Amino acid sequence: MKQHLLFGVIALLVFAGLASYQAIFPPPPAEYRIVYLGSKTCGACKYWKTRVLPSWRRDPASKTAELELATLNGNPWRGGYGAHDDVFQEAFGKKRRIAYPSFVVYNHGELERVYVGVDGWKKIEKQVRAEAKRAEKLDRG
Repeated sequence: MKQHLLFGVIALLVFAGLASYQAIFPPPPAEYRIVYLGSKTCGACKYWKTRVLPSWRRDPASKTAELELATLNGNPWRGGYGAHDDVFQEAFGKKRRIAYPSFVVYNHGELERVYVGVDGWKKIEKQVRAEAKRAEKLDRG
């Protein structure tokens, strides 16, 4: 019993130390680069580009995340994304399936995650807005 209590106290101290460190030295703000990978024949892609994208561009949080649009022109595994082929290969090259629309999210130049579909985009919006608020607080800090 004493051993469990000791481990609990140590764990609590370690957690408190980490929390204090992050409060004093917060990580730098995210630098997002989002690459949209879509297809001309995809209904969800058309919906996203005509309904969701315009409202996102009006959102102040959109200024904190670079967004690039890449539309498929040929076979995706054979250079169909042209200038964005490197993004496609990094996100999907080893897989043999892709769902549209796909959003490849980079943070500080590193691939963070690939989101799929309009619901995936909603998660990105939420993440970018939260990070924009955090960055604003750090600037005021």
